Order: sequence, then C-alpha cells, then structure tokens
Amino acid sequence: MSIRIRPRPATSPTWPTTDDHLHPDWCARGHLCGMGEHRAQPVTLRVPGRGVVVLTRVLAADGSQHAEIRTRISLAAGDTNARAHLMRIVTEFDAALRRMVRPQRRTP
Repeated sequence: MSIRIRPRPATSPTWPTTDDHLHPDWCARGHLCGMGEHRAQPVTLRVPGRGVVVLTRVLAADGSQHAEIRTRISLAAGDTNARAHLMRIVTEFDAALRRMVRPQRRTP
C-alpha cells in the first residue's frame, strides 16, 4: 500500500492552483521544493580555497518570495586573526544587507 501526500495549494494569487501547474517555471521541482514552498535551482559562486555563496529563490506557501543565501568563508589562521576576520565579515554583511533591502529610488 502506498500513500501519496500532495501539497495543499495556498490561496495566494501567485501560487498555482491546478494540478497541471503546481510549479512556477523557475522551480527546480523534485526534492528541491516541497514543505509548502517552491525552490529554484541554487546558484553557486565560488572563490576556490576561500569561500562559497549559494543563492536560492524561494516562493513560500503564503505567496511571499525571498532569496535564501548560504555562505561559507575560510577564516584567517589563528584565533586572534579569525576573530578579527569574523568581525570584518559581520560588518561587511551588515552593510550589504542594509543596501540590498533599502527601497530603490525611481528615476523619472
């Protein structure tokens, strides 16, 4: 006996409601989406030996969209240097986040 669990569509106008169109065109499908959300194929940026950034577009069941960003950065050697490096990373991410979420000005 097999049980098939199908996600219940949300009521948002951005969430498809028919079985034929359960995924947005950018959705990676398969195991990359589910749990009430759709996820695009991740985009990976690498600096060999230094760091990796993985960005994924996500459509939540309530219709909201967001970017999920995971980062792995190699820290400087030694505890004191690693702590200073972490502070720089936090400062830079804070500044970048504030720039990215700031409303953009419209040009006439």
